[in-house]
Amino acid sequence: MKRVSAAELERALGAWQGKPLRGGPDRIQAAVCLPLREGRSGLEVWAIKRPDKLRHHSREIAFPGGKPEPADADLLATALRETEEELGIERLRLRPLGPLTPVPTATSLFTLNPFLAEVLPGPEPRPDPAEVAHLITLRLDDFFDGRLPYSAIDIGPYLSPIFEFEPGAMYGATAHILLELLELYAEVTGREMPEPEMTKVIPWA
Repeated sequence: MKRVSAAELERALGAWQGKPLRGGPDRIQAAVCLPLREGRSGLEVWAIKRPDKLRHHSREIAFPGGKPEPADADLLATALRETEEELGIERLRLRPLGPLTPVPTATSLFTLNPFLAEVLPGPEPRPDPAEVAHLITLRLDDFFDGRLPYSAIDIGPYLSPIFEFEPGAMYGATAHILLELLELYAEVTGREMPEPEMTKVIPWA
């Protein structure tokens, strides 16, 4: 099995064509970061579970991110700032690799703009407990080896993926973003994407 580096994903992003999802006009732009690091057994990405008492998106499985602030130069700067604030990783250790496809949310007027970033060697994350209840480490190869299967629900114009992790389910726009990362990883490694198990259980209901 081919071992892939973050640099190889960066090169592949140059010619990558995602599959945009349709969203309505006048959407609010937000940014998220997919922090990747080269672990001992391959590439890993960090996701988070939001705390119970947040005003918005409490208990959801997500990637670090949020809305732009006036000092942010662009949406990439927003994604990196939010990652530094939420995970306690210095921004200088976040090497941007490139963007994935923006994804509109179904339950709000936001569009999430995802960016991949390599986490350079250094101290382990120190998540902010006000923003992060659990830090979730996801080894990309586990999705292809059957250790992390996923399901999907048919919501009309497309299939919506659902990933079940120990702290809870990842669904909606965040799950679409993770799915695109896996599709990119599959292309770089030459592996076939795993097929989802179809379900009628709606985790956000």
